[in-house]
Amino acid sequence: MRNIEIKTRIHDKAAMTDRLEKLGAKFEYTMKQCDYYFGIGADKTKLRIINDNEFQLITYRRQEKHGRKDSFYEIKDLSPDEKDSLLKSRKVVRQVEKTRQLWMYGNTRIHIDQVKSLGDFLELETVTEGISLDSGENEFKAVLNGLNINPDESVPASYSDLVPSFA
Repeated sequence: MRNIEIKTRIHDKAAMTDRLEKLGAKFEYTMKQCDYYFGIGADKTKLRIINDNEFQLITYRRQEKHGRKDSFYEIKDLSPDEKDSLLKSRKVVRQVEKTRQLWMYGNTRIHIDQVKSLGDFLELETVTEGISLDSGENEFKAVLNGLNINPDESVPASYSDLVPSFA
């Protein structure tokens, strides 16, 4: 699948929440996530644990840069046994813990993330599955404008590239 993405730091979560509500985005829920990265760089593989009871193997390819990024990804749900086996058989190179608020606006997932040791961020992910790329790009731009996000001030890296590596 394909996403159009951007990530930026948040300096005032209350103001961002207000902008989300004015845009018409819908708050869905808050979750705890822990991502274990087995590979970093342009091609990443990670195990995501959601609320200690959902497990996903996520592989994706994305060029890390300022502004808009296109990402191509696959998600596979795992059983608890598959999760345990994966953690035993693969070397974890980074671990990212966060609390994530999920908001939705059309095909755009809007995340307000509080990332352990990094701070607060906003991520937009416009999913283009089931719509044209043009429609996805137009929605992405509308959300950027509605939230007053300057692409030049975006974070050019994954959380996995920002957190310290294991010794």
